[in-house]
Amino acid sequence: MTWAAKLPSLLIVVVVAAMCFTSLATIGRSAAAAAEVAHRLEQAGARKLTVVDAKSLGFINTRTLSTIQGMSTIEQANALGAPFDVVNGAVGPGGVRIPVWPVLGDIADVVATVRGRLPQPGEVLISSALLSTLNLAEPVGYLETADGLTQYPIVGSFTPTDSNADLAAGALMAATPDQPGRELRAVINSITTTRPTVSAVMAVLAPSDQQGVYVESPATLAETARDLNNQLADAGRTLLLLILAIGGLFVAAVVLTDVLVHRRDLGRRRTLGITRPDLITLVAGRATITATIGAILGCTAGAVYNLTIGIATPIAFTIAVGTLAVLTAALVALAPAAFAARLDPVTVMRTP
Repeated sequence: MTWAAKLPSLLIVVVVAAMCFTSLATIGRSAAAAAEVAHRLEQAGARKLTVVDAKSLGFINTRTLSTIQGMSTIEQANALGAPFDVVNGAVGPGGVRIPVWPVLGDIADVVATVRGRLPQPGEVLISSALLSTLNLAEPVGYLETADGLTQYPIVGSFTPTDSNADLAAGALMAATPDQPGRELRAVINSITTTRPTVSAVMAVLAPSDQQGVYVESPATLAETARDLNNQLADAGRTLLLLILAIGGLFVAAVVLTDVLVHRRDLGRRRTLGITRPDLITLVAGRATITATIGAILGCTAGAVYNLTIGIATPIAFTIAVGTLAVLTAALVALAPAAFAARLDPVTVMRTP
């Protein structure tokens, strides 16, 4: 086969590869950005719901906490009591003051124990970051209130989870069963269920005075992220259709030109007995095969290019772009193929 005969196939490979590369280098970035936003929104810190009982109305307690923990849309829930200041008992009232939060629920859901064990009521777990601040080499000893009247043995140290990073500034103790909470902290299992979950949680808490309730919900963040993703998707969809349309026109032009140039060869096939459907399959199939090669090359090049600039294009999006490019090339090749099948073989063979 001469280079002139190979040229249409090479052109289709180049056009389809350019379609895929351009799509991944432009729309692929938007898809990667949307995937990154979705990933960050699904992290525990972004799904955190906080309800504060500022007036100590008592609606955050072990009963309401237990009900909230049983909700299907809640991944985990705990409550903190009103914090109070303590100092290193060995130093005395002049020592550095740190807050202690009583915890309603399982402390293991709030922090990770580094040394020692989880505290019982009347015992404390101190943040590992505060050991040097309190002049402690190890998490042992005791803390006492500023007036020196109450002491709390230190039974270990902890590091907080990502959604409770602020607790690194103090110590934790297990709350007594009848102790009310001041702050509810819940992690919703999915950002998409934020709004109904918030409504359900507030229905369980049922505060008597809404003026004393402060709610920090990820609902607004979820709606903003959803709107942003929709805008990116709409813009990307429009651009992708434009790229496919332009590339499809080029492929159709190449296939039609190839049909016109080789109409005598196609006419000879018709005189030898090939049917019209078989001829359409031959012309369109050849374009599809070369388009597949171009899609593989273009998608590979586009994905590698994005990686070099620090963008990981989603695999599903890359495969979808390549598939759409091949389907576009196959569809636009049908019209020239049908034209070739409709040519009169006798007339074609007589044409000089």
